[in-house]
Parts: sequence; C-alpha cells; structure tokens
Amino acid sequence: MTSRKSSEILREFVEDHQHFFDKTHEKTIYVIGLVSCLCAHISYFFIFHMLNIKEMMYFNIGSIAFYIVALIFVPILKNDKSMLLYLSDLEIIAHAAYATYLLGWKPDFGMFLLLIIPATFLTQGKRFYIPFIVTFISMAIYIYLKFIITDETILKYPLEDAGILRAMHMINVFIGAFVMLFASASYMLQREYMEYQLVSQRETFKNLASIDPLTQLYNRRAMNENIRTIRRECPTTTTSYVIGIGDIDNFKKINDTYGHDIGDKVLVYVANLFISLIPKGGYAARWGGEEFLFVIPEATIKDGVEFTEKIHKSLRAHIFEIEDCEFGVTMTFGVNTGIQTDKIDSVITKADKRLYKGKNNGKNHTEFTD
Repeated sequence: MTSRKSSEILREFVEDHQHFFDKTHEKTIYVIGLVSCLCAHISYFFIFHMLNIKEMMYFNIGSIAFYIVALIFVPILKNDKSMLLYLSDLEIIAHAAYATYLLGWKPDFGMFLLLIIPATFLTQGKRFYIPFIVTFISMAIYIYLKFIITDETILKYPLEDAGILRAMHMINVFIGAFVMLFASASYMLQREYMEYQLVSQRETFKNLASIDPLTQLYNRRAMNENIRTIRRECPTTTTSYVIGIGDIDNFKKINDTYGHDIGDKVLVYVANLFISLIPKGGYAARWGGEEFLFVIPEATIKDGVEFTEKIHKSLRAHIFEIEDCEFGVTMTFGVNTGIQTDKIDSVITKADKRLYKGKNNGKNHTEFTD
C-alpha cells in the first residue's frame, strides 16, 4: 500500500496549500496591494503639498478616494477581483502621465508607464485581453509625452533643486520596485496554486483509474501493475514474493439477509483491515465482488500466513450490529509464492485454487499447500 499512502500524503499536501489560497487569503492579497497603493498616494499628497503643486494634490485626493472605494469592494466582489487591479493600473498610468506632464521626466514618474506593463501581465485575470489594452494605453501615453516634453519644454513646475529631485527619484524607485515585487509575488502564488490544482486533479483522475471507489483499495488493473513492479524489483531471481487471495465467507447470505448496504459496510470494514495491517511495501486490492488480493514483496509463505492470521484474528473479534441483530464475518485465504521467473497469472491461479480448497475444507482459515 506504499504507493496509495504516498498518494494520500500528496493529496493532503495539496489540500493544505489550497487553504492558503482560499477566499480569505485571496482577499488578503488584494487588500495588501490596494492598501499599499493607498499609502503611496497619501505620501504623494503630502509631498506635493510641501512642493505646493496643487494639481497633483487634488489628483491624489481623488486617487485616495478611489483606493478607499476599491477596498470596500474587495469583500463585495465574489468572482473576478482582478478588475480592481486593472483599474488600479489605469489610475497609476493617469497619475504618472499627469505628474510627468507637470514636472517633466527628471522625477521619474514616467518610469511607472513602463513598469506597469509587466505588472499588468503578471495580474492573472479572466479577461486575457485587458493587459494588452492597458499596455497599448500606457505605451501610447509614454510615446506622446516623449514627443511633447523635451529638454526645451517649459514646464509648469520645473524642479531645479537637486536634493528634491534626488528624493523624488528615490521615492519613485522604491514605489516602482514594490509594485514589481508585489505583482511578481502575486503571480508566483497564483501560479503555485494552479500547479497544486493540477496535481490535485491529476491525483483524482489517477485514483479514479486505479482505486476501487467503495473500499479505497486498488482495483484489479492497478493491482496487476503493482505485482509486476514487485516482481521486477526482486533483488535476486530466487527472491520470493507472496500473493494471497481472500474471500468473505457466506457473503451472499449477508446481502440477502441484511441488504446490500450492510454488505458494503462489511466490505469497507474488511478493506480497512487490509489497509491497516498490510506489511510495509505490500499492496491490497479488491479483486472482485467480495474477493480481496494482497501481495507482499520479499516474503515467504510464512509471512503471508502470518498476515492472514492477523485478518482472521481481527474479524473473529469484531461483531457487526444491525438493529437487533448481531453477526460476525470470516474469511478464507489461499496463499502462494512467486519469483521473477514465474508467470504472475500462474502464481495468482495457484493461490486461487488454494482459496477454493480452503472453502471446501471448512472455510475460515488459510490454505498454503496443494
């Protein structure tokens, strides 16, 4: 059951990571981005206030109001919240363009017109065409400003003080770096989430193809693959492996007396015994109906019989209670060994013959000889 246990561990790992990307944490990512933009514009407001650039003061008041409204809409929007980020991209473009128009290129507000392009593509939304629209708008404005604002252009607010220009430049570089860092981190988290979803779906499809839905044991097709793997990985050509087939005694009577729902519960209980008791490296499968097959690598007949005795002991100690009725369940096993040179079908057939020998010899025990 090693492979099955590893599948369960992987599935649990995926589910644990999916909790990180649930709706609450998705909101947190958007809130962090919007709050960061809000704080940046509050800072810009005070900077422009100190520089007495009224147009940009008023613009930032509008930007602050926009981000406050956007934060209000984060918990309200249930589906595509990426529209908030796209609108933020347009706000950043407008802010950068207007600041560049008023102050020129030296404070580096124009840098945001270029940075916003990769940041927009890193925002994974449902509308794939929007990043292209944002890119077109940003590039068109950038090229237009390059044509109309040159070294000879008379600016409304020319900043000549080297200290102010250096401070403004550093602030813009810091904010620009944060924008790219946040966009990249959001993209990476979303990409990881998509990969975990793919892993989860792949595991689900794999389980559907290889796991019996009722008992959660391997089905017949998958079990044949597991047996081939065990035979192939035997360290020597004389190393034996054990195959056993078990059948629930009088199972038809259980179904006829108590109903198929109770019969299913018996099957699940027996399957859980196999899951909990199978030795390390072994596999168990629902072979068909009420038949179960197990294989244990690098084992002898004695190992196989010891395992079946554990099943016998557990079943004898358990009583099924159905309303006012109580009943027990027993199993009969046939056990056989094989080596690399043996045909798997022959090993299974011999174990099956021993099973039916056990049925004819009183049931409720394990046959391991011919």
